[in-house]
Amino acid sequence: MSKTATLLLAILGSVLPLTTAWAGDEPAVEGEQHALPYLRALHAKVHHLWADNFLAMAAAQLPKDHPINAPTRAADLEVVLSSKGALVDATVAKSSGSTEFDASAIDVVRASAPFLLAPEEVLSDDGKVRVLWTFARDDRRCSRLSILNKSIDVGVAVPLLVAQGRETVAIARLRGVGDEERAAGLSAFARAWLDRMENDKDLALDVAVANALAGDARGADRLAKAVAKGPASGVVRGLAALRIPICPLIREDLGKGRTAEARERVMQALREGTDGECLSFAIVSAKNRGTGRMERMLALESLGHSEGAGTKAALKDVLKDPDPYIQSAAILAEARPGAGKGAVFRLTPLLRDRSVVVRAAAAAALVRIAGEAVLPQLFLVFREKDPIVFTTLAPELAALSGAPSAEMLGRFLRRDDPRIRLAGARALAVRHDEHAAKLQALLAGSTNTELQLLAGPALDKDQREAAALTPTNKDFAATFSALLRGTGRIVAADWLLAHFSHSSPASRVELLGEWLATRPKSP
Repeated sequence: MSKTATLLLAILGSVLPLTTAWAGDEPAVEGEQHALPYLRALHAKVHHLWADNFLAMAAAQLPKDHPINAPTRAADLEVVLSSKGALVDATVAKSSGSTEFDASAIDVVRASAPFLLAPEEVLSDDGKVRVLWTFARDDRRCSRLSILNKSIDVGVAVPLLVAQGRETVAIARLRGVGDEERAAGLSAFARAWLDRMENDKDLALDVAVANALAGDARGADRLAKAVAKGPASGVVRGLAALRIPICPLIREDLGKGRTAEARERVMQALREGTDGECLSFAIVSAKNRGTGRMERMLALESLGHSEGAGTKAALKDVLKDPDPYIQSAAILAEARPGAGKGAVFRLTPLLRDRSVVVRAAAAAALVRIAGEAVLPQLFLVFREKDPIVFTTLAPELAALSGAPSAEMLGRFLRRDDPRIRLAGARALAVRHDEHAAKLQALLAGSTNTELQLLAGPALDKDQREAAALTPTNKDFAATFSALLRGTGRIVAADWLLAHFSHSSPASRVELLGEWLATRPKSP
């Protein structure tokens, strides 16, 4: 720096009586309404040192023809501040033509730091404030400054915003981009938000489950310890997703003399499947008519995921159970795709069983075994009044892709019972075939918001945005899942972004985990 500039800046902290006669008043600071108070505060912090001291001193003590006193001299600086007001950087964006003048402007800014806390509205994506600031020798002095909104690619910006705790801004950015970019950006949002919550004592276990479902094993140890203490269904799903055997973790609970509560806890842990010594425990529990209904049904659910020795024989034995709920659980547990005509012949008479839960299980099992070919035999279904028949059958129809199964789901949509219509709509939303898509499109005209959302890609942009903003009930999770698995992934994204800030922390973890776990199906 020159001796002249050094001399000038040596007394910046002192107050020099104003001896310069200005041609006019300094213009008022201008800017967008949301940034104006902040810009005025920045200006007030610098004005004394620049206008009242530096410019006045230069006029009083330097020759009129000195480069600093040239009346047209002006330097544009890019000033970067942290959100807390610390000076990060100050550089010359456009030189005044005098290195001394430029350097003096930078030193004035440095001498004025720190500045005040920055409001959210003026922060760039990286959490910093960028100001384009003109320091002039004429009447403008230092009153011309504006916020530089430095936006970066959404995929890069979103994790940064989440890490800064600026979720609202990240969501606004995501909602402002195209569908493809929004879907990719939401994945980045989900990953960053879960990472941020990983060590939260109230959410750590939920985050471990969400990570596991997405194939991330970072929380595996935490899940293993949790299942040994008392497994929740999410913990069990997480361990199953990571292919971690559960039986060794709960072996101590298999002994005799355990309470009914402890036994049911074991079965909860095994509901995703079982093998080894736990398999024999599940078989005994399923067959024991002295055991509670819930425990037996959980045991049967577990056996339904097992191919271990003795499983088939045990299920055949339980099919004769007098309790219709146990019998229906055994029917579904035994049903395997392609089981053959023998299984179809055995199940068909059960469509006329006295118990509605048995009839429902038989219809679902027939579809699972024989697919589209068996649908003509299910004409009795449409005489049913109880929605359990339709809600049990719908997931099996969702797994098919032919015209007959789509047509059957279309008939669900015409039923008076809203539970049946919703089950049919969710099943159609899961599918990727053109037959289902035609019927799914009809839901766009529904007056029911949840059914309308299940129209998926058939909704135009305005419809989608309006429907996504409508409040939904606590059972919407199943609809969210159906949209994710089918062609309505972007609708699920819009709904999640619209409701994220209003959801509980645990619900946020669950929804984001499911978003990451459910990969888009290739066309």
